[in-house]
Amino acid sequence: MKTVGLVQAHHRGWNGAADLSLATLGGRTAVEHVIARLKAMPGLDEVIVAVPDDPGNIVFHDIAGRMGVKCRNGSRENVLGRIATALDAVGADACVHVMGQHCFADTALLSDMLAFLRAQGAGFVSLPDAFTPYFAGKVYTRALLDKAEAAIAALPETEQPIHRARFFAFIEHRRAEFGALVHEKLPQYDRDYLLKVRDMAREIFADDRMHVDAGAASKVSNPLFESYEFARRQFGPADRILDIACGDGYGCRILSEQAGAVLGIDINAELIAANGNGNHGGNISYAVDNAFGLSLADGSVTGVTAMELIEHLPVDKVDTFAREVRRVLAPGGRFICSTPQNSHGDIPVVPWHVKEYSAPELRAILERHFASVKILSSKSGGPLTESETGQKMVALCR
Repeated sequence: MKTVGLVQAHHRGWNGAADLSLATLGGRTAVEHVIARLKAMPGLDEVIVAVPDDPGNIVFHDIAGRMGVKCRNGSRENVLGRIATALDAVGADACVHVMGQHCFADTALLSDMLAFLRAQGAGFVSLPDAFTPYFAGKVYTRALLDKAEAAIAALPETEQPIHRARFFAFIEHRRAEFGALVHEKLPQYDRDYLLKVRDMAREIFADDRMHVDAGAASKVSNPLFESYEFARRQFGPADRILDIACGDGYGCRILSEQAGAVLGIDINAELIAANGNGNHGGNISYAVDNAFGLSLADGSVTGVTAMELIEHLPVDKVDTFAREVRRVLAPGGRFICSTPQNSHGDIPVVPWHVKEYSAPELRAILERHFASVKILSSKSGGPLTESETGQKMVALCR
């Protein structure tokens, strides 16, 4: 069985902004670190890089050439097809798949996963849903991709693109159908190691704010936009929505398509000033405000959103934040928030995250302040589902 290490990369993320695979650590890009790790991993016959057909990705061909590995092009949105083509080009029967920005991938863990795949005769091996992705990867056979493509092709045409873009999620929601197994034997990382990784990651995550380029973002699969699109469907023309930590207003623009009025607030005065100078539509306004002491009156809005914010807040102020949200919500109002899910989130890899919560931890916080709490999740960047376990959570509170 020819087994390769496969690195999935693109110079832009799904949100259209520069991808972290080209961020540098110690003078080398993150993707170079990933390639080097896989090249040193026992049991792999070679390493390949798979990138979309995009002129900006010539940089990965240059990197691959310098490091003595192959780089293959394919569709941006049909990731399943891109990966299958790359594996076929080198005659691979199985692969260890790592994202280009995951430069801390644990190759000892990946080796254990590969051995588990072979011992069990499985088609796909992943890790528990809430395991941090920065140390992780997937292991699967080439035959599995054909099986996944056949299953996706049997769906209505309108559903196929999203599942080809996020085929890992498609498989993980149907583990029994695909012979997919979860490798439960997890490494124990000590505190000193996690702190060391977190400190190193400061160079890669050089900015504490998520950047978005809506014009260049994927039109098929964008997990960040999908959180706001879920929120948009919860509101109507009579709703007045507050979007906390609105950044450049991309979420406000999505919400404004459905809601009567949207107020975006952020503590960053420069961002708010830039938002106010833009043409964002007549039902959007912006203001500088503090999430721990909102200037709004009690019960003044019918909805609040806060996407990818809670993980940035000091743990001892999360309840203060939730109380403020509850205070400004009118009776019957809804609060929708998204956050990474991490069962080992006390020392997150992302240095700007104070804590990444498990589903029970997030539920406990929200239930102290809201009458009802429903948590949805996504696996491997896929669409939101009714399951509470995944790498990302979206909570709907009333």
